[in-house]
Amino acid sequence: MNGLHATMQAVCLRRVPQGVPQAQDFELRQLPLPALGDGQLRVQVQWLSLDPFLRAQLGGRYAVPCPPLGSIVPGYGIGTVAEDRSGRFAVGDVVSAMTGWAEQAVLDASVVSRVDATLAPISTAVGVLGIPGLTAWAGVRHILEPRAGQTILVSTAAGAVGSVVGQLCKAAGCRVIGIAGSARKCAIVIDEYGFDACVNYRDADFLQTLRSACPDGIDGYFDNVGGAVLEAALSLLKLHARVVLCGLSDQYNSAERPAGPNLGPVIGARARLEGLVVYDHLADFNRCRSELSRMIADGTLRYREHIHDGLANAPAGFIGLLNGDNLGKALVRL
Repeated sequence: MNGLHATMQAVCLRRVPQGVPQAQDFELRQLPLPALGDGQLRVQVQWLSLDPFLRAQLGGRYAVPCPPLGSIVPGYGIGTVAEDRSGRFAVGDVVSAMTGWAEQAVLDASVVSRVDATLAPISTAVGVLGIPGLTAWAGVRHILEPRAGQTILVSTAAGAVGSVVGQLCKAAGCRVIGIAGSARKCAIVIDEYGFDACVNYRDADFLQTLRSACPDGIDGYFDNVGGAVLEAALSLLKLHARVVLCGLSDQYNSAERPAGPNLGPVIGARARLEGLVVYDHLADFNRCRSELSRMIADGTLRYREHIHDGLANAPAGFIGLLNGDNLGKALVRL
């Protein structure tokens, strides 16, 4: 959409998803343009981030509550400042914030971050240089603490978080094994991201193949899924292994929580399981971006983006993300 209009398009929550989200759970609406108040700015949204945490939020299992019916679906976005009444931004500045799935957003200046377009393409501000990148970086630096010669296992290895985790561990001199959901994703994990091996968790012989890929066990595991994959990983823990519990995508579409994995091996291995909530590490964002952008520039960190064009395609892109259809960070280009 060019220029400012009295209305804007937005994707709103029509009903709370039951199980796997459906297209009918969302609705594209024409809404009045929000008024701009003092200390606020109006952002013309160019990119939207599609993230698995939204499914947990819509199921009432996230740090913030489910949005009310009829409201704009929440999500991170990148855009340009169209109007500013805060004195902190200039028209044309590129910024990122929780914009929601909408063409425009009126935001308090305090919740908006300026995007440095010189570091990398601006879309990376909600991907490898955004919350996914910080999640990976914080888990590696503060919990996994990989050391040369160790074996690290990473779930959702082809995803926006897992791919960065693996590459950071490779840069530390580790042997890195990935877990992904298709042969094509496993090939990307090895050929593009440089993992030493990758195992398809959908294969009938997954557990046997995983054990063959980690014959001496694992020193660290970064978990984004929970469930059977987590249980398989826990059976491979070496003495004093570290486990990062970051996501539970295996449970996001379930009405009830499944029976938990047997944690006996954790006790036997004297291992450490530590939960990771990225918002605890926001103070590290500049350090993280600086390190990751240098790695992108020198070719030691690669990333993929899976782009959906048009706001109307945000629901389909989100559903595809939850089904594992994406090859890289899922984005919507407005």
